[in-house]
Amino acid sequence: MENFTKLNALFICILLVIHKHTAAAATCPTGDCVSYDISTQATCKEVSSNPSTSDCRWAAGLNTNVDQVILKGRIAAYKIQWFSGGWSGWYVPGINDIDGKYNPSGRACSVPYNANTMRRMWSYFFDHTHTYIICMNP
Repeated sequence: MENFTKLNALFICILLVIHKHTAAAATCPTGDCVSYDISTQATCKEVSSNPSTSDCRWAAGLNTNVDQVILKGRIAAYKIQWFSGGWSGWYVPGINDIDGKYNPSGRACSVPYNANTMRRMWSYFFDHTHTYIICMNP
């Protein structure tokens, strides 16, 4: 009797797996779709923007959350258009974007903007045209 119960339980499990696979296949014509809800992952887009001359926060230090505060999303990568008309390569926040120049003087800003502080390359968003890939959560 015990073996019969185990066999029934195994049979029911197999039926549930087959049913789950059949139900998933009905909504997935190719049969290789993820069976988890991925609708909460971020969506990304490329944006071109003119200088943000009114926002000193871009140049106010090394904070990597400035993009989330200002744009309400995370910048995955960005480029700067130099005054000569040429474009920089891609910068990735926190990976390869510390500027070779620093902030020689402080200024009034809604976040600390102190003299003699380092900054990220997105500090040029302040006065340069730029392109970025931004990802936002739904």
